[in-house]
Amino acid sequence: MNVEIGIPDFAKVMREAQGGVARAATVAMRATTGDALRELRGQVTSAGLGQRMANTWRGNVYPKSRNGMNPAGYIYSRAPDIIDSFVRGATIVPVNGTRFLAIPTDNVPRALGRRGSSRRMTPAQVEHTFNQDLFYQRGKNGRVLAFINAVGARRGRGIRQGTKRRLAQGRALKRVLMFTLVPAARMPKLLDLEGPAARWSAAYIDAFTRGLEKDW
Repeated sequence: MNVEIGIPDFAKVMREAQGGVARAATVAMRATTGDALRELRGQVTSAGLGQRMANTWRGNVYPKSRNGMNPAGYIYSRAPDIIDSFVRGATIVPVNGTRFLAIPTDNVPRALGRRGSSRRMTPAQVEHTFNQDLFYQRGKNGRVLAFINAVGARRGRGIRQGTKRRLAQGRALKRVLMFTLVPAARMPKLLDLEGPAARWSAAYIDAFTRGLEKDW
């Protein structure tokens, strides 16, 4: 009586094992990268910086179209300088020979910019819109306050240029604070990158391990 012992196809076994590891590694990396991206975007909105700034965070997983034994998750911001300033708490100083930073108040109208973005007018835009020069008054702690004369909007909130017609309607001119000028501004530390990076590195290992156990 003859007994035949089958020899396994070790190459096939290795391919299947490697395929399972690559699948578990890539699925875990995609899930972890997505979770980390959502946390970073949530940080930005919770800090009051808006959804537009939050959406500057982007993420990719490589390889993109297949599973890999050593997948990589890459998360980056399309506004790195702004994000970095809120991570480090950077100090912003005037450039191009100017002495002060002009911080707009809520009285400054918004100007439609490129790509439909809306932000507060600059001092030059305010002077052009209201057809007058800003005038200044010293404030506390080295600050300078910049004003214009304007009338209140007839309906709703806001201010308008004090034209002859508006003044003839009995709308009185009033001094309106437009900008606070400061020698420098300290950005608060609002964002944290190290914490999420450490958490989601550990989360990847857990997800990878669960994937292997499920696959096997």
